[in-house]
Amino acid sequence: MEELTGRLAVVHPELTIDPVSRQGQIGVIAMADLKNDTISVGFGGGPLGRYSSDALLVLKDKRELYQEIMTGVMGMDSNTFKELLDINMKQEYSDYGHTSAAMKIAIENPEVMKRSMISLEDYISQNRIIDVSEEASVER
Repeated sequence: MEELTGRLAVVHPELTIDPVSRQGQIGVIAMADLKNDTISVGFGGGPLGRYSSDALLVLKDKRELYQEIMTGVMGMDSNTFKELLDINMKQEYSDYGHTSAAMKIAIENPEVMKRSMISLEDYISQNRIIDVSEEASVER
């Protein structure tokens, strides 16, 4: 099972209600309560933002993104293609610096963002992530 804590996420740029005004910003998931669909995100200062999983974006899996780039190349302009490849190359490194740089590229262009990112909600369902706190209470 994969843990969400410590993963980078972007607050959806088009989020209409955000009490901490972090739309389009990259943060680190500090805590995830999947049972109540509350994801707490830190931004390196200030209060944590609390979001539902559909309000946050993460990068698609690097293999999935590469396959989509190669199969969809005819349906995109050259700049989109280059930016998607750049994101995909940065995904070869699993550190925060490269992941953050890839996310910054993605959120600067709506077409690139649409092709390279998915909601955290979709990511959780695709990867069958379960709530760690729920799992711990079942084991007791």
